[in-house]
Amino acid sequence: MTRFYLIRHAEAEGNLYRRPQGQYNSNITMLGRRQVAALAERFRDVPIDALWASDLIRTQSTASAILKYHPDLTLHTDTALREVDVGCWEDRTWAEIDRDFGEQHWRFTHDPEKWHVPGSEDYRALLERVEGALLGLAAAYPGKTVAVVSHAFAIRAVASDLSGTPFGEMPFGDNTAVTTIEAEDGKLKLVTYGDGSHLGALSTFAHQGLAGDHRGEKADGLPVPMELPREGALYTRAYGETWMASHGDLKGFAPALYLHEAERRVQQDPWCLAKLLYGGALAGIIELDPDRGADDGAGWISLIWVEEPMRGRRFGAQLLGHAVSYFRHRGRDKLRLHVSQTNDTALRFYEAMGFRKAGVAQGVGGPLYLMEMDIAPKVWRLP
Repeated sequence: MTRFYLIRHAEAEGNLYRRPQGQYNSNITMLGRRQVAALAERFRDVPIDALWASDLIRTQSTASAILKYHPDLTLHTDTALREVDVGCWEDRTWAEIDRDFGEQHWRFTHDPEKWHVPGSEDYRALLERVEGALLGLAAAYPGKTVAVVSHAFAIRAVASDLSGTPFGEMPFGDNTAVTTIEAEDGKLKLVTYGDGSHLGALSTFAHQGLAGDHRGEKADGLPVPMELPREGALYTRAYGETWMASHGDLKGFAPALYLHEAERRVQQDPWCLAKLLYGGALAGIIELDPDRGADDGAGWISLIWVEEPMRGRRFGAQLLGHAVSYFRHRGRDKLRLHVSQTNDTALRFYEAMGFRKAGVAQGVGGPLYLMEMDIAPKVWRLP
């Protein structure tokens, strides 16, 4: 008999930014790194004979948890262990998908055998490749214990198939949750599913207010381009509130100049200035400067603002996700922005998102930190 510990990857950008990233190659988050450390402790004294993962960055990064206390193992990768290919949904927002593919989104979560969008993978084909990969590993490692790092939908599909539980009644496992499967005589058997007992306060579901079946309040924001000059007063208000939070007064604030620059950028690309809507209400605004830092491979964020009643609901992370997606698709490998040295709230937020202090500049209202975050997809290893 071969025993598998089938592990979901740690929290990745798609989980944080609320974007489907089936086979899109994204990094794990700062929370994800802490989850990997917790997973390493869980498997510290568990005998493991082999380690496999999908070839995507988020699973390879998560697999470093096993290597922490099993350094003699080699990480092997297999494309057959990848997440389902979601076709034209890749790296869009869930709110956009709800708007444009409402019925198909329901099928994806509850009845995926009837789900299909342009470019997507057939549900049965997914099952065949993932279960086939596990059976192939069972034949290669008879009587051994194998850790396999894969993805939420793929693991849920296998668990549903092996248990006979309808997919819609099988909850998603949390990030780094462990499912145990045994293989013998060419057959797979589900032993346990979705155990995240090592996570505690590090649970992604707990951080995002999600239930395991994703029927909790997801608070998915819908990004749409702002319309200037019609929404100029809204833009100026948001910029002014951000300036006040950073500097304590409006000294040096030049609304006409900033609005003029925003109008110029919007003429080049409407997505340089986007607002986030939730339930039809304004949640936040982000402004991007595609020219600043371009020679150095950087994308520049000029403004991130969240409407006061919407704060604390992770809309800031979703706005940041818009910037990451925008600049990564344009070949940039890092994001930059300025934050006042006295704006402790903003500093905590950006550092939690993965930014680091990269320098100091003198702003109109006082000294500013230059904050920088790497966005190039890259495998991370647990120290």
